[in-house]
Parts: sequence; C-alpha cells; structure tokens
Amino acid sequence: MVLSLLALLICPLDLHGDRIHLRGGGVVIGKVISEGPEIEVRIEGGGRVRFARDRVLRIERSETPREEFRRRELELPPSADAVGLAALARWAKENGLTDEARRLAWRVLELDPDHGWARELLRFRRLGAIWLHEEDYHHQFGRVRDGKRWIPRAQWEELERERHDAEVLTQLEGEFKAAARADRDRDAAVSALERFSNAPEQQRWWVLSRKIRSSRSRERQLAARLVSELTIVQPVRTLAHLAVRDRVRSVRDEALRTLSGWQVPDVAIAFLPYLEGENDRLRVNAARALNIFPDPRAVPVLMRSLYKVWAGFGRAHFAQLVQRSYVKDYELVSGGTGLVVSEVADPVIDVFLEGVVIDVKVRRAEATSRIAALQEITGESFGMDFEAWERWWQEERRRGSGSQEEKAKTRESSSAKN
Repeated sequence: MVLSLLALLICPLDLHGDRIHLRGGGVVIGKVISEGPEIEVRIEGGGRVRFARDRVLRIERSETPREEFRRRELELPPSADAVGLAALARWAKENGLTDEARRLAWRVLELDPDHGWARELLRFRRLGAIWLHEEDYHHQFGRVRDGKRWIPRAQWEELERERHDAEVLTQLEGEFKAAARADRDRDAAVSALERFSNAPEQQRWWVLSRKIRSSRSRERQLAARLVSELTIVQPVRTLAHLAVRDRVRSVRDEALRTLSGWQVPDVAIAFLPYLEGENDRLRVNAARALNIFPDPRAVPVLMRSLYKVWAGFGRAHFAQLVQRSYVKDYELVSGGTGLVVSEVADPVIDVFLEGVVIDVKVRRAEATSRIAALQEITGESFGMDFEAWERWWQEERRRGSGSQEEKAKTRESSSAKN
C-alpha cells in the first residue's frame, strides 16, 4: 500500500482524471467512484485506493479522455459531416482511444469514401485510382507479413527456414545435454545420444562447436568424442586447444584420442606455439601431445624451450625464518654543545635468524615431458643428460635439418613393416 501511494504521489500533474489533494502534500490522480467516510479512487490500470475523508484536503473534478470523448460524441449533431467526425477521430487517436478513432473513421468513409486520413488509419493503401486494404495491397507486390513488417515472399520463406532450423538446433542441443547426463539416467542418455548421432552432420557440428567450449567438463569431453564422427569438418586447432588448455585430464585425453583417430597430417604444428608460452602447465601438456604426434619440425622448438627448464635445474631451497633484533652492547659517544661536553651510551644493535631451511628436489615433469618428446621424435636416448642433448643438437645443426626428417621416415617405414 505504501509503495502504491508513493507511485501515485509522483504522477505527472498533466494526467487526466480527478485530482485528490491530500493533507500534508501530495496529489493522487484517478477517478473518484464513491464518497463517504472513505473516498475510493480508481487509478490508472484499474487499481483502487481508499483514503479517510479527514486525510483529503480537496478534490478537483475533471473528465478522463474516454468520458470527454463520449460527451463530445453526444454533442455532435445528427447531420455531422466528414470533417467534424474526422476531427473528433483525430482527437481520440491522439489521446490513446484507438478503437473509438477507428469506429469514427468508418463513419467518415461512409460520407467521404476517398478521405485519405481515415483510409490510412484503417490500413488502406492507394493503388492507382483505387484503395486496397493493406494485406491486399502488399499481396499485389508479392509481400508477406513478418511481424510488423512486410517483406518479399522469398525473404520470408528464407526466414522461416532459419527459424525452423533454429528450433531443430535447440532441440538437438537438448538431446546432447541429455546424452551428457549419463550418470543420472543411463537409458535416457543412450537414447538421446542415438537421436543426436542420426541428425545431419552440419547440425551436429553447430552444437558440438558450442559444447566444446562449455563450462561443464562432462559436455566438453562428450563433444570432443563426438567430433570424431564428423567428416565435413575436422577442427584440428580447436581440439589441440582443448588438449592443451583444458584443466580436466579426461577432457584432454578425449581430445587427443579424437585427433589420433583422424590421422590428419601436420597435427603437431598446432601444439608448437604452446611450448614457448608463459604457462608451465600448457608447456607440459603440449610436450606430452608431441609424444603422440611426433614431428621432426618440433625438434628446434623443443630444444629452444628446453633451455627454460634446463638452467638451474636440480634442487631448490625453501626457508622459513624469523629475524629478531637485540641490543648487543653500548658504546660511549661524546656529544653536547659548544659550551658543554658530555658522553652518552649509544646502543649497538645486532640481529639473528631462526627458523627452518628445507632442501627439496625440483619437479621434473616439464623436463621429462620434453625429453620424452625428443626421444620419440629423434630416436636418440640421452635421457636427462642435457649436455648430451646440446652436443647432439649442435651436431645436427651442422649436418643440416634434413637428417631428422630422414630418421623420422626410416622409423615410420620400420614401424609399418613390424
């Protein structure tokens, strides 16, 4: 009730209706429908409020637009011409009484069938010497209504197909979500997955391209698996991004399995930019991916990035110490003014440290992943001997880059024979 009154009290003063002035300030605009010990007011929208009579200072009566229209219509003479009827119809439209304005417009046309304003209000359009209703007019030009606009039929049919496709895609996205909730209802998930797999491939790709970036790991993992069924689109870089950057191991593994199943050339190239990035987690994931997709072109990048985990590799020290200060001794210092000389004791401050120092072994995951990738690509086995890898790399660069490609081809041919 309090909120209603506040809304009423801030109504603009140019609204139509009775004005009820309240004691203490404030004006309520509406229609007084009963007076007695309480004054009841109908306000805009059909709501009603009541005020005790002693709260009302005065009431200023006025007509609402509808009441004024009725009065002015009754005052029209029986022989009113089209001009008088059109003037009242214009007033009704300007005051929001559209139905009343249209009713009068029909009376105007009875007196003046060619009255332009009345025809336009009733949605007629002129075509040559005749007036056609809006629908018939636009149909003459092959247009169809689409909401509040008229467009060519071909464009309307295209929009209809797009709207139908959007509905189909929304339904297909629902099937994917149901398939991803296998932990809740296994049978329903299997049925949903079957319906999803039977959909056209382009529609499936539209859903999968969105779900690969889902905030739910279960949906990302399922999307990475279902992408393997596509033939018209093979998003290698998207899956490489997922295989390196995703924080869930199962999602990364699924992306790598899909890439392995495609056997697309140059997959390793998609992982190279991550090897020299700032994030150590991404560097490790990219190096591990190169174990699955060995490529001689990755060797220079691996060797360059190996320096980042090479320098200072081995052990590290962690110290948790507390520094304390104390007065160690006093020294006599001469001081004073030009007339008085005095000696004072100046404290000597010293500090000592206490705490724990821990000697630990540095995590080997990043170096190990790079070494494993290098061994897989090159066939060399220097292990964690970084100096040996450096000597080998210097020799390879002197011999030329083609030697690595030749070794890779030799290993591929021997693998095929086995």
